[in-house]
Amino acid sequence: MWSLLRAPLCLITVFLLLEAPMAEVFVYVVYKQNSTCIDFRALSACLGPPVPREGLRGYLIEVAPANACHPIGGPPAGGNSSAAFIALISRYDCPLGVKILHAQQAGYQAAIVHNVNSEKLVTMVTNVEEIRQKIGIPSVFTGESASKQLRRVMGSEKGIHVTLVVPEHYYNPCWDNAKFSIGDTARHYWELQFGYCSKRMISLFIREFGMAIGMIVCTLLVVACMRWCRKSQKITVSTFKTGDKYVTCVICMAEYEEGDQLKILPCSHVYHGTCIDSWLLIQPQCKTCPICKQQVTVAR
Repeated sequence: MWSLLRAPLCLITVFLLLEAPMAEVFVYVVYKQNSTCIDFRALSACLGPPVPREGLRGYLIEVAPANACHPIGGPPAGGNSSAAFIALISRYDCPLGVKILHAQQAGYQAAIVHNVNSEKLVTMVTNVEEIRQKIGIPSVFTGESASKQLRRVMGSEKGIHVTLVVPEHYYNPCWDNAKFSIGDTARHYWELQFGYCSKRMISLFIREFGMAIGMIVCTLLVVACMRWCRKSQKITVSTFKTGDKYVTCVICMAEYEEGDQLKILPCSHVYHGTCIDSWLLIQPQCKTCPICKQQVTVAR
């Protein structure tokens, strides 16, 4: 059994290792309003602090100028001074570190930088030590389709909340003390098959119908087990072929020949069909195997 499973398991392990560099730093940008939930994959930056473990929620504001290559205006003034604001910034025209620094200086608590004419995700870094030391807000990078969809929502609503969601087994290679294993890779791989919103829907579905599904699964397992047990207790018939592992019938002490009809008991011992039929016939009540004395049930 293990030999049959070994090849697929090795292939899965290799696939997960190949996926690891791509999957390990994903976070989610989530927009949720009433029953609407949309999420987008994003890469955490190697600039500033990581996205908090508990996530970061705030009002999304598209900055002007859109590329944030020059100082930008601050978020709108409001009565709630504790409200967080997240800047939406486009890529290109100037270093990524400069964009994030301008968002921080304008009073934003986080930044989302999106690609232009591409869904490719990149890890934001900077070689300028002065900029790296000044950045103190988390930031992520996402694709162009995410920015377009978020802009559509922003155009139809006065203000929208988005959340930077950190997966349960989040790993950021920018952390100096980060430790990562193949087990973590597998968990990331399965997490990334379903986005934040999909997992939320699955969780709600399981919460609602989990008991019923569990009962159905248990019933199917019990039925399958009963069928297997009944099948394993039956006497099976086989035709002897040269080269088979069976050699001699211990009842008549004759060697098997090509074409002989054999019967295999549930205990795996083999006899001529006529020999074992006669043996079982002379046992009126407790019918047993001639060799191991295991009880044999004869179908009627």
